[in-house]
Amino acid sequence: MKCPNCRSQMFIADETANSRSHVTFYRCSVCVSEYVSSEPILEVIGYPSRDYPDSRDSDNNRYLMV
Repeated sequence: MKCPNCRSQMFIADETANSRSHVTFYRCSVCVSEYVSSEPILEVIGYPSRDYPDSRDSDNNRYLMV
């Protein structure tokens, strides 16, 4: 990731993950600015296709935010 202030490469200072989110802390080694990125954890759940015999397997995958 590039620093929004000085455009130099930032390094990962810390990472935290739990059942709901993944948080990454970045720090710039040149201007010492900090940046935090957070992403939700997503799981793919497959439902049986017996309700809809014409459906494909790709139609049955649903995303669930945990």
